[in-house]
Amino acid sequence: MSDIYAIADIHGRADLLKALLGHIAAREGAQPVIIFLGDLIDRGPHSPEVLDLVGSTLKRYPGSRLVLGNHDHYLRSLLREELADEDAVNWMDWGGVATVSAYSRHPVPNFAGIAADIREAFPHHVELLNDAVTHHVAGRFCFVHAGLRPGVPLAEQTEYDLRWIRAGFLDHGEQFEHIVVHGHTVTGSLRPEIYQNRIALDTAAYRTGRLTAAVIRNDELSHFVCTGLAADGGIGVEEWDSLGQRL
Repeated sequence: MSDIYAIADIHGRADLLKALLGHIAAREGAQPVIIFLGDLIDRGPHSPEVLDLVGSTLKRYPGSRLVLGNHDHYLRSLLREELADEDAVNWMDWGGVATVSAYSRHPVPNFAGIAADIREAFPHHVELLNDAVTHHVAGRFCFVHAGLRPGVPLAEQTEYDLRWIRAGFLDHGEQFEHIVVHGHTVTGSLRPEIYQNRIALDTAAYRTGRLTAAVIRNDELSHFVCTGLAADGGIGVEEWDSLGQRL
């Protein structure tokens, strides 16, 4: 059985993702499955490069998946000409300016021009977003962007909750159908956090330099792999156990 690496909330930090993927690829004999938990874009400076890395990773490792995040959903809506005015304003306020500026020289709010530029220059990104899933189940684990609505069967969860939920999910202490592996909400410790019913992986990579992957091995949480910024500005990668101790 292949190891599963679940990576959350990259937010435009292609430098961190490249280091993390390089570490995974360097493992001798590794043929992992990589699940991206969404929010590839916004805030950080290199969203197009992140989508390139994600797309090439999905092709390299069969069975890997992209779960669409709420930020990614805004970009997909733009490309489908479905972006509502209110959503456009919110998206720009929440880091979308960095993404559209990286993709296009058309200024905000020329969203039609921006979308046309992306469709012309990055058709593979359009395909990548269109092929993204709302969640992914593997063994005892359910991989989502934001979380699940308690009391609702997985098959009946709404796409909105899967991408946006916080209240009701984060404070829910009982078991779900699966152990939920998610991002979306930055952890209070800025480290991965383990609860009896979920594993939280959003460690605010865009501002901390800590991009986190949970490693699932033989249907159990094995450890975490995290990037970190060195004093000289370089990017290192460390492996931590479930208690946050370096391996």
